[in-house]
Amino acid sequence: MNDQLITREERLRALLAEDVESTESAEALLPLVTHLEMWSAPSPSAAATASLIETLLPELPPQESRRERVLSWWPLLLLRAQLRVVRGEIWWSTALVMLLGVVVTLATYDPASPGLLPFTVLSPIMAAVGVALLYDSDIQLVLELESTTPVSTRLLLLARLTLVFGFNLFLGSVGSVALALFQSDLSLWPLILSWLAPMTFLSCFAFFLSVLTEDTFVGMVAGLFVWGLHVVMQNFPFQDVVSLVLSLPGLTAAEGRPLLFVAALFLLVVALWLAGMNDREIRRDIA
Repeated sequence: MNDQLITREERLRALLAEDVESTESAEALLPLVTHLEMWSAPSPSAAATASLIETLLPELPPQESRRERVLSWWPLLLLRAQLRVVRGEIWWSTALVMLLGVVVTLATYDPASPGLLPFTVLSPIMAAVGVALLYDSDIQLVLELESTTPVSTRLLLLARLTLVFGFNLFLGSVGSVALALFQSDLSLWPLILSWLAPMTFLSCFAFFLSVLTEDTFVGMVAGLFVWGLHVVMQNFPFQDVVSLVLSLPGLTAAEGRPLLFVAALFLLVVALWLAGMNDREIRRDIA
């Protein structure tokens, strides 16, 4: 027993010598530390524990509800923050043109007349124009300031693209449902597919050109030209191979939709990569 006590005291003395400045201080503290080590605290009673918990509970922060936890999810916080940055005219102009497309389609629809519906024509180009407005040289400087936060420039752009494209996707789906309800000859899913693939491709195409040239005008005009050429050429009979190529049949052909989605994804990835490179060049010039 004495040997164990001596061994414990030596261990405590060595530990104290490492923590205090002098050997005298270690020797002075040794009896107190030895007493504390051998002291056994009394076990609290159940009543005392319950009383302590009851006292502490009002001081604890309130538990978040499931809705609050969902709203505080960081991707949603990022989208809400970027919602204030996206140009306001994108929202009301897109909604107005989409509504106009639904009304014109309902007024002029003829099951015996082939060709693209007015709503199908307007949906892709409105999305492309809205997405093209997300990036130019002025917005690039704003993004450079925002990138001082932990969120990267690419993620900021992706959040804005998600907002604008998602808004167009929502309006397009609502318009398609309305058309399918009021026109029994129109099937909902084929109607959605008729504008979804072109809208996805043209949006990524316009966004890619905006980032590449740092000019929203180029992205908008290119998207309008490609889609407009397709729509116009669809109304003319194909006299030769050149007219067939100019009509860009893959933009609305059912068999070309998988390729459009793949091409859109490729253009989006390249555009985000270029945006990150542009941001690094600006940082380098400022430094």
